[in-house]
Amino acid sequence: MAIEAVPQPHINLQRGWPSPRLLPAKALLAAAEGVLSNHSRATDAMLYGPNIGDPALRKGVAEWLSRLYCLRSPPSTNSEASEPEPITPERICITNGASGNLAAILSGFTDPVYTRRIWMVEPTYFLACTIFDDAGFQGRLTGVPEEDDGVDVEFLRARINEVDQEAAKSGADAEEITFKNSPQYPKLYRHVIYLVPTFSNPSAKTYTFARREALIKLAREVDALVVTDDCYDFLSWTVQEQEANGVNGHSKSAAMPPPPPPRLIDVDNSLPGGDLKWGNAVSNGSFSKVLGPGMRCGWAEATPEFIKRLNQVGATLSGGAPGQFSSTLIEHVLQTGSMEQHIREVLVPTYKARCAIVQRAIEEYLGPLGVKIDIGRPYKLPVGNNREQVMGGFFIYITFPEGIAADDVATVALKDYNLRFLASGAMRVRGSKGSSNEALLSRGARLCWAWEEEDMIIEGVKRIASVLEKFSPA
Repeated sequence: MAIEAVPQPHINLQRGWPSPRLLPAKALLAAAEGVLSNHSRATDAMLYGPNIGDPALRKGVAEWLSRLYCLRSPPSTNSEASEPEPITPERICITNGASGNLAAILSGFTDPVYTRRIWMVEPTYFLACTIFDDAGFQGRLTGVPEEDDGVDVEFLRARINEVDQEAAKSGADAEEITFKNSPQYPKLYRHVIYLVPTFSNPSAKTYTFARREALIKLAREVDALVVTDDCYDFLSWTVQEQEANGVNGHSKSAAMPPPPPPRLIDVDNSLPGGDLKWGNAVSNGSFSKVLGPGMRCGWAEATPEFIKRLNQVGATLSGGAPGQFSSTLIEHVLQTGSMEQHIREVLVPTYKARCAIVQRAIEEYLGPLGVKIDIGRPYKLPVGNNREQVMGGFFIYITFPEGIAADDVATVALKDYNLRFLASGAMRVRGSKGSSNEALLSRGARLCWAWEEEDMIIEGVKRIASVLEKFSPA
């Protein structure tokens, strides 16, 4: 029975966008004035750019990423792992964002026949499914469950072996049929593995170093390309800071956010024995989460040969560098330091406070109803003699009690309580028969703190509690 009056206003804890007030309009206005008032730079911005992207931005991104990832050794279970080196511009190309670049990667490095399967962590970033379908893999997307440490590598290994053995029995290996042939397509991968390993969308998990290494080793064994969306790595804070600032704390510390863990591309680059020419990982980055999704600009990092080939896909050959105009503005805010200042002084303090608020609201209003926060094994960094937990990104993941389906809760929440959040049905891999954690997956939900302000986040959690009271036995 519906309640008499639907609560107002509408609250959207599904939307993975930054609040409008967090968009750095003034910094981008200054960048536009700086670029367009310089004849040479304005000409570069408004004409076709080099396929690989604006040289100045490639250099700036390489230096920025080196500061974030490369100036320390990634913890390794392999004593032979090499020391990381600063990232060079040759490993970087500029893209039109993580989504568009995923399509470009599939265009350049997969074949609908030769590439056997797409493996997606489940729960998954659901909008990626259509990109894989468009590339010719409809019906060949398979969900792989996540554990507390990250994707279940042994489950993945077993399933890939099954697929490869079936191909061998059918004679597919001997025929080597492809739609894409050399020399235009010099490297095709047998499998693609897609995931978000740090502050994941949607599970909020951060994979351990050991799990990252195990995944790269498997990818090398089975000729797989690991595509990682590394879009949330720059938005992080320690739980100690979060608690010290209180629920409504908005400190503007000059310190940079804690360093993110090594990416899969870093692991592939540092572990010996890999494919030095093509590699088995590509990092898909985006400025959408730090500047604004409307910029439609990102970057990719991989081996220099991979990057060269990536920029030979048809759309780039025809249109030149994706996002050429916006990339020149981004180079300006990166070079002047205003982008990192925006991250440090605006985004991180805001998201840190909202993260604390949503956690406390869940504990206060949903905890007594059996809801649990489920974000996996905590990611911790050594600080002095202690190890501090690091949080980050846009999302928190919760599970409802046994017997309560997240999809049912979401339906009632939207209809009767004017509240939207992402439930399990939208986080499944399309067409997959289901991963082994189906029972747990059906109870999962993702809440986003990036769009709504603090009071609306609390109210949204209260509305979920009101919905759950309807599902609880009298």
